[in-house]
Amino acid sequence: MNDMELLKIFGFNFKIERLRLKLSQEDVAFKTGFSISYISNIENAKHNISLCNAVKLAKIVNKSIDEMLISK
Repeated sequence: MNDMELLKIFGFNFKIERLRLKLSQEDVAFKTGFSISYISNIENAKHNISLCNAVKLAKIVNKSIDEMLISK
């Protein structure tokens, strides 16, 4: 699996879980300190994400980093 595929999987899974929890991108931005545009770029695989930030986002949606990297 290449880098772009991982970014797409993480972004897709994060968005699905965020919506399932009825969290807006603004809610996530408030909880993490990230900008809304950064969160949007992550969800759309337009920005590389550090491991630390990926873990932080996974925790917001109550998932492990492992769960966020499983292709659905």
